[in-house]
Amino acid sequence: MLVEISIRDFAIVDRLTLALEPGFNVLTGETGAGKSIIIDAVDLALGGRASTDMVRSGAEKAYIEAVFDISGLPELRDGLDEGGFASTADEPLLVISREIARSGRSLTRINGRTATSAALRDISSHLLDLHGQHEHQSLLRPERHLPLLDAFGGAEVASVGDEVRRLHGEMAERRRALNRLSGDARDRARRLDLLRYQLQEIDAAAPAPGEEEALRDERRVLANAEKLLALASSAYAGLYEGGGPRPALIDALAEVAAELGQAGEMDKSLAPLREALDTARFQLEDAARELRRYRDRVQADPERLAEVDGRLELLSQLKRKYGDSVEEILHFRAEAAAELTTIEGSEEAAARLEAELAELRDGYAKAASRLSRLRNETANRLEQQVSTELAELGMPRTVFQVSFEAKPDEGGVEVEGRKVSFGPDGVDQVEFLLSPNPGEPPRPLARIASGGELARIMLALKTILAEVDQVPTLIFDEVDAGIGGRSAVAVARRLGRLASKRQVICVTHLAQIACLANAHYSINKLAGDQHTTTRVDRLDAEGRVEEIVRMLGGTPDNEISRQHARAMLAEAQDFQSNAGTAP
Repeated sequence: MLVEISIRDFAIVDRLTLALEPGFNVLTGETGAGKSIIIDAVDLALGGRASTDMVRSGAEKAYIEAVFDISGLPELRDGLDEGGFASTADEPLLVISREIARSGRSLTRINGRTATSAALRDISSHLLDLHGQHEHQSLLRPERHLPLLDAFGGAEVASVGDEVRRLHGEMAERRRALNRLSGDARDRARRLDLLRYQLQEIDAAAPAPGEEEALRDERRVLANAEKLLALASSAYAGLYEGGGPRPALIDALAEVAAELGQAGEMDKSLAPLREALDTARFQLEDAARELRRYRDRVQADPERLAEVDGRLELLSQLKRKYGDSVEEILHFRAEAAAELTTIEGSEEAAARLEAELAELRDGYAKAASRLSRLRNETANRLEQQVSTELAELGMPRTVFQVSFEAKPDEGGVEVEGRKVSFGPDGVDQVEFLLSPNPGEPPRPLARIASGGELARIMLALKTILAEVDQVPTLIFDEVDAGIGGRSAVAVARRLGRLASKRQVICVTHLAQIACLANAHYSINKLAGDQHTTTRVDRLDAEGRVEEIVRMLGGTPDNEISRQHARAMLAEAQDFQSNAGTAP
């Protein structure tokens, strides 16, 4: 629900904070006091169009902040978390703020984070409906009508609707699989030829994991065979054979070891050194033997070098076609083989999918037809209930109608002997229509000109659909336009009943409506030397009596008028108690 709205430098409002209550909230005051400005501010906070004209004269920017309690909206809380707008507060609150600069720049924040207009519209659709001469009216959007009708239809409509969506999803899945298998026959033949050629080329080369690295190591040895032979021979000679004035390293080490042996006979502490030298000499002898074997093994082999180069070039050609490594080439081969198997078996698979798709289409058509019948029955009940409500709201000759349309489509499903377009929600396109005057054809709700009539229509729909439309806060502006007497009482009581299930905020000029409020706010315009501002006061019991007297056209010091006001408030209190809306 809307907990608080704060306004600064907006229109004629200097600074204003309005804390709202659950249940029925009423805003009253003289014409021009600023009631509609507060509603405009709420509309703007929820994504309404901003204009520099909204900035108060003498100020550089206007600021509006709306605080909502979203404890009863777990899906919205999850969506805020996913969108990065989660609140850091302990309480489940949502804070939306908008700033409109005189320069034309508009800034939106959701829980302190900058947000786009699209994100704000998506979030605000879960929070509040504003009915009157405003654009933020969800029931004016035809796409909302079918879900509301289905929700009004109850469990049976919901069950059949789920079945229709399930069958539609399975049909779409089979269709995608069939599209992958089908296509042009020539394209399939060309694809088969290409896959077979690619597999044959890879299999003929038979690349092995790690082969390329081993070949590159072998090529380095073959390409440098003569140099490796010379280096190995020189190293072996220096280590074991010796030559010229330079003795072999092993022989020199043996002489040093012998000298240490003689010294060790005189100083036993040198014995460990002698042992270390002996160990080193044995290791050098092992190294010399390995070096000799390597020298004898190394030889130039131009034929093998050419063979290695050819194999490396073949692998390079495969890599240019099928991957950056032998492992990727083998992965490509596995995928190509799987695709080849699939395409070779595509005719059999396609026939199976076609049969499954035909069976699903038949099941979908039956379920969609049943859903349409249930929806028509639901629409008849809804039409009757809305007409009854409108009659009691002072619109006895208004005709409410639920329009059904199924678009012809030769590629669609057959329902009731016709091929029609279809989707996950069935074959029906639904829109609520209205004829406010006798002789006029029913028209879409969005084309109803009168704000007062539209507000009462919305009130009738909201009263009936309160159990299925879960928007928690409803604002009614001009709901009392052009009505009085019994119709005013009927409007008031419907608002009161609606407030037992939702938070209702109503701008009104009717005492009958104001009497039923759980929280009554008086809006007053104060004229100063430099500026005119708006003030809001929550009325206590005596303040409500005085405001009701004013709304009835009486004078505050007239005791009869005050008694009348108290009687109306008492009667409203009795109604609230019976309706379960008393504070």
